[in-house]
Amino acid sequence: MDKERYSKFEKLIEAFDEGCSLTIEYDSLLHDYNGVVLFQAESQVIHIIGDREGITAAEIAHILKKTPSACSQLIRRLREKGWVDQRRNRENNREYNLYLTEEGTEIYKKHDAFEKACYLRTFHGLDGFSMRDLDTYIAIQEQLNRTFMLDVKESREV
Repeated sequence: MDKERYSKFEKLIEAFDEGCSLTIEYDSLLHDYNGVVLFQAESQVIHIIGDREGITAAEIAHILKKTPSACSQLIRRLREKGWVDQRRNRENNREYNLYLTEEGTEIYKKHDAFEKACYLRTFHGLDGFSMRDLDTYIAIQEQLNRTFMLDVKESREV
């Protein structure tokens, strides 16, 4: 085994793990979108509904890769806060479509502006990297994801 290459791989995994930890911490924090305080999961659901009016809870669960039960709980909280409206589907009585209320739409707009500013900051933080560098990173991350999926699958089987 090439020790130098393996050492570089270990540094890559350490950087990846740090990024995962920061993401987990960020997702667990409350976020203030110009006076509206939300958990990240709540803002994600609001954003999805704002982008896809009439979407169902099952579709949101699929997008977020969460259980329908977990999404239903989030949606219930957002309805209780008056940010999401749930309407029975006229074509399928067992299904409900989701819409943002007027207040929910304002939150959506604030979250969207905040997210765009974050993306722009991150985009410019990568200004020193070439298109080839970015393509290489994407290829490496996609390969890591395929390997991580095997690890997840194996762990689920235990």
